[in-house]
Amino acid sequence: MKMKDLQGLSMPDLQKKLKDSRQELFNLRFQMATGQLQNHRQIRHVREDLAQILTTIHLTERNPELAVAPEAPAPKARRRRAAEEKA
Repeated sequence: MKMKDLQGLSMPDLQKKLKDSRQELFNLRFQMATGQLQNHRQIRHVREDLAQILTTIHLTERNPELAVAPEAPAPKARRRRAAEEKA
């Protein structure tokens, strides 16, 4: 899941995703404990998603204006050629 996708969601949607991710993590841990988990990397992905959701929630609570309208990144400055710098 991308941070830009999460930033566009409302607070109830973020809370629902948080609850779903925690439930999925619980289920994966349970499967691992019983030896039924086929791909152990799933746990890492769910934990990363969970961290991104929590980060977005905390940023939204801290600065509600920033979460509503994320700013576009500033354009990068163009490099000058070496010949132009010598002149």
